[in-house]
Amino acid sequence: LSVNAQVANGFRLGGVNDPLNVPLCSGADIATFGPFQSYKDETLWNYEAGFKYSKHGVTFNAAAFYNRIRNLQVTLDAGTCSSRIVFNVPKAHSRGVEAEFNIHPVEGLDLSFAGSLLDSKFDSTVIGGSPPGVIGGIRDGNRLPTVPKYQFAATATYGSRFGSNADWYVTGSVQ
Repeated sequence: LSVNAQVANGFRLGGVNDPLNVPLCSGADIATFGPFQSYKDETLWNYEAGFKYSKHGVTFNAAAFYNRIRNLQVTLDAGTCSSRIVFNVPKAHSRGVEAEFNIHPVEGLDLSFAGSLLDSKFDSTVIGGSPPGVIGGIRDGNRLPTVPKYQFAATATYGSRFGSNADWYVTGSVQ
């Protein structure tokens, strides 16, 4: 049995966006996306605790985590401008639990199940344009894009020696 706890700080460097394709932009899109010429460094504090247990062919690992994100860098299409821009969302968070269970019930057979439950949301609303409006659905309480609520995977592998210098195995996985 091992237990771990971690506090870590990280960042992603800020930068400057490419200029908008102004001749293609509508007036509303220039008003909305024109002010986003540069973006700040993204910073993150990660708090995590977990454990790993292994005995008699059984392994179980689990962890819980919380990430506090400042100036989250988000990329959006700039409407009619045929451009992509990066801008900052002042506050966001991600928290969740993840676990993995592995068992080796008989010689040559390994079974595993892994999963995670995630809650990742914006903690700020980004307003822009004329008239002012929420940009790209970035509203306090909305989920972060591309972050699933949950993920699960189950895998079975069977194999053995194939002569003195080779192995064979068959694996099936569902995610």
